[in-house]
Parts: sequence; C-alpha cells; structure tokens
Amino acid sequence: MNDQHFINKIKKVAKEVIPSGGQLFIYGSRARGDANEGSDWDLLIILDKSKIEQSDYDNVSFSFTMLGWENGQSVIPVLYTKEEWENSTFLPFYKNVEKDKILLQ
Repeated sequence: MNDQHFINKIKKVAKEVIPSGGQLFIYGSRARGDANEGSDWDLLIILDKSKIEQSDYDNVSFSFTMLGWENGQSVIPVLYTKEEWENSTFLPFYKNVEKDKILLQ
C-alpha cells in the first residue's frame, strides 16, 4: 500500500469520527517524507471542546488505531483540545510537531 492510499483511508476515518471544528494533522517522518516502510503514522487530533473525555479515546483515537491494525500499519494518534494545544507551546513535543505537521482535515 502506498502512502497516499493510506492517507486517503485516514481522511475517510477522520470525516466519520472527528467532530465539527476538530483538526487532524500528520507529523513526524511521514510528514517530512523521510519515512521507511516500517515507519509509524503519527497523528495529532485537536478537538474543539473544553475537555478530552474517555469517549473521545474510544470513538476518535481508537478508530485510527484500528485502521492501522486492519492495514498492517502502526498508527499513533495523540488527542488534545484546542486550548491544551495552544497552551503547550513551551513543550519540545509541540515544537517538533509544529515544525513538521501537515493538515489532513
């Protein structure tokens, strides 16, 4: 499976599970274009809500994990609220993601 085909599958899942106002980014080696066949798919999901709840992990995050399992890929979804992400600018993780990220939805 080529990268663009799998990205299209990610986008399809995103349309089904990410609530209105949410965003999906890919970051890391897949976004930079230096991934190899075994590289994982790093996804940042930003939800437009005040608090991440267990149901967000069950319904949003896990959907991407399942997509990976079904396609023999390792998908690593990370969830943040918009406010949490905007308040994380001091973190090295934030800086690394911001440097590489590509908006998918």
